[in-house]
Amino acid sequence: MADFFREHPKSKWATIILASLIVGIFIASALFDWNLLRGPLARAVTRQTGRTTTIKGDIRVHLWSFHPSVQIGGLQIDNPRWADRKIMFGARDIIVSVSVGRLLMGQLVLPLVEIDGPEINLERDANRRASWELGTKAGIPNHRSTPAKLPAINRLVIKDGTLHVVDQIRKLTFSGSLSAGEQKGSDSTAFRIRATGSLNAKPFRLDADGGPLLDLTPTKPYSFSAHLTASDINLETEVTVRKPFDLDALDVKFVVSGDDLADVFYLTGLALPNTPKYKLAATLHIDGSTVEIPNLHGSLGTSDLSGTMQIDTGGDKPKLTAHLTSEVLNLADLAPTLGQRVPPPNRLSQDNTSGAKSHGKQPNSSAKPASPPAQDMAQNPKPPEANNGLLLPDADLQVDRVRGMDADVTYRANSVKVPKIPMKGFDLHVVLDGGLLTIDPLNFDLTQGKLAGRVQIDARRDDPSTDVDLHIDNVNLDEFKSATMKEAPLGGVMLGHLEFKGVGSSAHKFAAASNGAMSVVIPQGNINEAIAELTGINVLQGLGLLITKEQKKTDIRCSILDFKDHDGTLNTTTVYVDTSNVLITGRGDINMRDEDIKLSLQGDPKHVRLIRLRSPIVVGGTLLHPTIGLNAGKLAEQAGIAAALGTLLTPAAAALAFVDPGLAKNKDCSTVLAQAQAGVQNP
Repeated sequence: MADFFREHPKSKWATIILASLIVGIFIASALFDWNLLRGPLARAVTRQTGRTTTIKGDIRVHLWSFHPSVQIGGLQIDNPRWADRKIMFGARDIIVSVSVGRLLMGQLVLPLVEIDGPEINLERDANRRASWELGTKAGIPNHRSTPAKLPAINRLVIKDGTLHVVDQIRKLTFSGSLSAGEQKGSDSTAFRIRATGSLNAKPFRLDADGGPLLDLTPTKPYSFSAHLTASDINLETEVTVRKPFDLDALDVKFVVSGDDLADVFYLTGLALPNTPKYKLAATLHIDGSTVEIPNLHGSLGTSDLSGTMQIDTGGDKPKLTAHLTSEVLNLADLAPTLGQRVPPPNRLSQDNTSGAKSHGKQPNSSAKPASPPAQDMAQNPKPPEANNGLLLPDADLQVDRVRGMDADVTYRANSVKVPKIPMKGFDLHVVLDGGLLTIDPLNFDLTQGKLAGRVQIDARRDDPSTDVDLHIDNVNLDEFKSATMKEAPLGGVMLGHLEFKGVGSSAHKFAAASNGAMSVVIPQGNINEAIAELTGINVLQGLGLLITKEQKKTDIRCSILDFKDHDGTLNTTTVYVDTSNVLITGRGDINMRDEDIKLSLQGDPKHVRLIRLRSPIVVGGTLLHPTIGLNAGKLAEQAGIAAALGTLLTPAAAALAFVDPGLAKNKDCSTVLAQAQAGVQNP
């Protein structure tokens, strides 16, 4: 060595200088008062987070190690001024060490993170200001922010930690304890979170458990499980962090069940529809701001559901894209989606944010993420009950939720179960864009014919406006019969058109203030002769046919039912059923505000009747509970119908054109139009 330095004197002096520099740095670091950096460090954190930061304890630095470390005492980061609790994060003591070897390899690995007495208080107010939205003093939401990419931690120790969360948007409040320790071996609870509180004023509990973090590297995935219960919501998850602790890349297996899928809003912020009891399972993959769900499957009520979903959180608001299918849809399971309510004693939603309501189950803490068993899909919930005696539901649309996300969802049911209606399929396409919800198309496929159209709801203002445009296309009436009937009371092909516009936050409020028209036409068909005769009325003939259950039919030349809707009242403009034996006409209205029916049907026989009682048939009651009877106290005048026929048929041309312009050329209906123009009856 001495010979080397004699031959290379410059290297000798370089080595001496380097050794002196190292010794100097060592002495300086040992003697340096690191507490002088408390102020500059606190100010730097304040600038980066937008939160006032103070360091009240000592700062100790240990550089001379393969794992240099820093210890900070009394760190405190405050919440914004509007928050109820002053401190957002505080700790009595924090120790963090860094692996120099991994750092030289371009990897940030922390061999030790030890936090003593952490206090975490997170708040979000009704104005959507969130204390955890760092970078601004006000905590204004930044929807384009991405999940944190934390370095890998080999050993995490949390002592006596507390966690308090208040979210007024999701009506979430809970306080819990945080603890993490390192036990060697296969202990699956080395890391744990225990939190209890309330979700929308109902009990909430979160238990999370993970294995030890010893020897964890950025290339070794880390998994933990979590079990959450909130009233009837039961969520079981297994979470895998692909590159610890990069929260930008997660795989999550989950099974979630409950009474109403809309209540999941309080956990996810997604404005999902109201549903009956549900159980869904899936695996989701999180990559940055994109959440992929490639294999969703489960049940809603007695209907199965499967498909794919994608949630993009990188924009100003989350966007849901989904393609969903059901092999069998029970149409009754759509009642909650339309706003029908079933009042239960125990529900998560106590406000008007939820539609369907039913009894909940006790959570099963032993459930594991897996496919929902078949028996869970086959439960038979009690049919929904109407609210306040109304047929149309009166549950308000939650416009704030609708404005809070965008969506593009397609759904197809390959078969449909519905009593007395020969429906074979159902599909729709829902687009939600900036508070404007459009369903186009909306298709109900019948055995023969379909009901199809579009619905648009503009929820960009507090009182939503709705536009409904539906067509009845070649529906075969022979298919509409109960199990006890040999033949349907009406036969032939029915066409129709419904067009309504109005303002209202529920289906009932919309109907009660809507304007529009509804027309139904049977160009040619047949009707049970007993029904036609009773409108006559030929007492012996009509009642005799009913008593003997005679199914004899009489032909319908042309049938037109036309209603004009003005401020929620459906007024008849044309009720005209021209049969072989009887000409049936009618008048009246349906008040959609209280759903009262006031209709009168009058039959004018085309042939001489020996026994006849000229009294109209009255349809009354409500849409939910209609009644049919005779108005015996008000006999019709013999010439009343014939005299009014010209006026009655005058709107017929407009009604036919409204349903289908081609109907004006129909053989039988064109005769009706000719009669209207002539203003006379052709017996």
